[in-house]
Amino acid sequence: MASSDHHERLFIGWDVGGWNCDKNQNSRDALVVLDHAGQSLGQPWRGNLRETINSATTPMAFLAALLALCRLGTPSQPCHATLAIDAPLGFPEAFARMIAGGTPVDQIGRSAANPYLFRHTERRLVAEGVTPLSAIKDMIGSQATKAMHVVARFAPQRLSPGVWTDGAHLTVIETYPSLCRARLGPQVHTEPMPKTGREADIHDADVCARIARDFHLNRERLEPPTDDTPPSEGWIWAPRRVFVEA
Repeated sequence: MASSDHHERLFIGWDVGGWNCDKNQNSRDALVVLDHAGQSLGQPWRGNLRETINSATTPMAFLAALLALCRLGTPSQPCHATLAIDAPLGFPEAFARMIAGGTPVDQIGRSAANPYLFRHTERRLVAEGVTPLSAIKDMIGSQATKAMHVVARFAPQRLSPGVWTDGAHLTVIETYPSLCRARLGPQVHTEPMPKTGREADIHDADVCARIARDFHLNRERLEPPTDDTPPSEGWIWAPRRVFVEA
């Protein structure tokens, strides 16, 4: 890989498949790598990262393995990557507190407002007409635990709500491609969105990689965590809402 400053900072998008997604033709792990200028590097990759995750022993080894999958060589000098992941990186605080024997919630109402099922960052989106999948009630528990496992192993330090790092090589955030597309509208709808399979997974990974790049270079474009965001729940990083006057 080139050794210029622009190539020392990489941006990786990961669309997460389940732990055993090699058995699912329609949804698998997908990776896209971008450089400082937003150009794609190497080749997008799709498969199952389980063995890669199991084999890596350090954050740098994990990062090098991701780059190798995308047909990129070993960095000629230490590099840093921002990894944006399409999967929940935390469980609802109320749910975690309850299963640990803490105080339960007093009243439960609508499903989309249920603090056992949805995190603060997810409940805020309902008013926007977006209801993210729940790591508790929907069939994404495998993807969520896979992503959380990667954070716990390779980026265990929480810098701030929704931002994790290993302190040297890796910064990790969460994003949600369908939300990003909804907010950006025509900016990302230049081609029909593939519905399933390889193209859909890679398309989502590309959106993730672009959010990773914006997080580092243009963070003001992204909606930041609110002051009342529980740090343990994380945050969905996505473009700020654009309000158009009628």
